[in-house]
Amino acid sequence: MLGGEPMTGDTVEKVSADYRKKRVRRIKRVIVALLLILLILPTCLSVYLILRVNSLEKRLDRLEPEEVTFATGEAVDIVGEDDGVSATGSAVTGGSAKEEIKSVGEGKKVYLTFDDGPGVNTGKILDILKKNDVKATFFVTGKTDEFSKETYKRIVDEGHTLGMHSYSHVFDEIYASEKAFTRDLDKIYEYLYDMTGVYSRFYRFPGGSSVQQTSVPIERLIDILTDRDISYLDWNVLSPDIRDAGVSKKKMVSEVVSEVAKYDTSVVMFYDSKTQPMTVKALSSIIKALKKDGYELLPIDENTAPIRHNQ
Repeated sequence: MLGGEPMTGDTVEKVSADYRKKRVRRIKRVIVALLLILLILPTCLSVYLILRVNSLEKRLDRLEPEEVTFATGEAVDIVGEDDGVSATGSAVTGGSAKEEIKSVGEGKKVYLTFDDGPGVNTGKILDILKKNDVKATFFVTGKTDEFSKETYKRIVDEGHTLGMHSYSHVFDEIYASEKAFTRDLDKIYEYLYDMTGVYSRFYRFPGGSSVQQTSVPIERLIDILTDRDISYLDWNVLSPDIRDAGVSKKKMVSEVVSEVAKYDTSVVMFYDSKTQPMTVKALSSIIKALKKDGYELLPIDENTAPIRHNQ
């Protein structure tokens, strides 16, 4: 009943039609709403992702002020005198991100040592060290020319460590007997004092403490040094141009840096000799690469943890 009157067939049909129209309108509104959601949601997601990408790019920019050294073992650019010089690092380093990423060389020490001088390249090596504000160690032999005499003084005056590498560097003479070794040791010890006013406290055996060309056990020669309060040191990183004088600058820098990365304390041995000209050519790039990776470069002193082949 509607208004007290019975519903006719036309009335029922009209009510049913109105209901269908309202239902269709509701369905249309739902469809429109879904379409709007499907259109708006991807847009919102895209905006969000763009903002996230921009944020990450800014973070990466802070981590990469110039270039980054990766731990993948691949060669990457390092700071050097010439473009294209590469070295292999062993960890990620970022200049302004030290608080976030530990440098490969952080807390590690490197001692650059030069054997067999003075020679024609010693002055150039000293110039490079001075320019890069680095102190090193020179294990020298006995030479009486005026250039060598001045060079001994310069090594000491510029704050480097002056070490002994025997007087004659002739194996058959030095290692013939304990007496012969002592005689040679006394000679270089007193000679360097006469030239510089400094008594050297450090010794590197010609051939290292693992040398085989000795007529007496190396332990006896070590005892002679110990009795005189002289410390002997070997090396754990060998300059590539000692094995191959024709090595490229790029390879030399790369190999030295990658070898140094293996140790907390690295003693690098170079030859101060005219037969190893690459030492002079690569030295500045090696120093810059090591500094960039966070290593501390020092001269050998009484606080140096000794690297010894026979221990």
